[in-house]
Amino acid sequence: MKDPTGRTLAARLDPDAIVAEAARLIAIEGHQDHPAEERAVAEHVADRLRACGADVELRPVTGDRVNVVARLRGGRPGPTLMLNAHLDTVPPYGMTDGLRPRIADGKLWGRGAADMKGALAAMIAVVELLAGADLDFAGELLLTGVAGEENGSPGMRALVEAGVTADFAIVGEPTSLRVGRAHKGAMWAQVAFRGVATHGSVPRDGINAVYHAARFITAVERDLTAALDQRRHPLLGTATVNVGVVAGGDRPPMVPASCVVALDRRWLPSERHDEVLAELREVVAGLRRADPAVDATVEEMAGTATFVHAPLDCPPEHPYLRMLCDVAPDPEPVGLQFWTDGALLAAAGTPAVVCGPGDIAQAHSLREWVALDQLHGAAEVYLAMAERMLSVRPRHADAEVVEV
Repeated sequence: MKDPTGRTLAARLDPDAIVAEAARLIAIEGHQDHPAEERAVAEHVADRLRACGADVELRPVTGDRVNVVARLRGGRPGPTLMLNAHLDTVPPYGMTDGLRPRIADGKLWGRGAADMKGALAAMIAVVELLAGADLDFAGELLLTGVAGEENGSPGMRALVEAGVTADFAIVGEPTSLRVGRAHKGAMWAQVAFRGVATHGSVPRDGINAVYHAARFITAVERDLTAALDQRRHPLLGTATVNVGVVAGGDRPPMVPASCVVALDRRWLPSERHDEVLAELREVVAGLRRADPAVDATVEEMAGTATFVHAPLDCPPEHPYLRMLCDVAPDPEPVGLQFWTDGALLAAAGTPAVVCGPGDIAQAHSLREWVALDQLHGAAEVYLAMAERMLSVRPRHADAEVVEV
């Protein structure tokens, strides 16, 4: 679309202003270890969006935590586009200057630059632009800022439980502006083996839980991994399992009475949550059939058990997915290796994809950054999608309207 002066709408985006807003967001501390968590970030975002004319709510989540739900309603009937970002970051940890944003080497540095205050700044810029009095659009632009994505996603869970939906959603996690239409589900599982302790000099008088755990690990590596290798997704590859923790025993001269094995299981859209856990239990059952002394329980760990961390799989033929791919730098959608809140939106009925500035390799690192041109590029992609999906046009009836 061009305005009456002949400029494209994207030409109105101010790259310096987007970077400045991202820097302001980085400087506002907000994470699970902060006394008020990300409340100050939410209030800042709400103030910015109210100032441009959006209808803004701060919706309680838990404790001081709130979600920001901001709406711009168009003058004509039409679909709803949701731009979604989480408000929190991981704590700065060893980043001595993580809350002091700086620009160097064409990058914005600081905690949350990539994950995901840069995307949030780009989204705010799009809302501010579409709120302009000289523009008209169909439907609704919805910006949702959710709390606590980094520790259990209470904000997104509250959002979907409240019935906030859209015809299409873009989650701004870092993808280097590629369109992520799919990712695996996640499950952390714990297998607790129980044995009988005795003196290490008479091991046959006891039952060694570590030996049983070792057999389990061998079966996982030899049999389960081979089975998972046969399950494939066109973008995500194979289902996977990783043994991440093995802990058991007390002292060398004791037969260990307990051993715990913790696993990370990444599952495909073609798999089911209950089947994933049942498959691990069947591995233990196979060991027990070979040796009745094997005594173990398999449970999902607290890290994922609070809710089902389902996969995301937006259908490749979805018209809004294709529309977004048409305006993104790379027209081919990709699969992502990390889990996102987009899966919760999709499970609640809102088709969702992931597209944001920055590289996931920078997220949570001690030298987190996002390229400045990616910040501007993200705003351009979100704006172009809004132009097409919401049929943005000048309010002046005689103004020229062209397709982007």
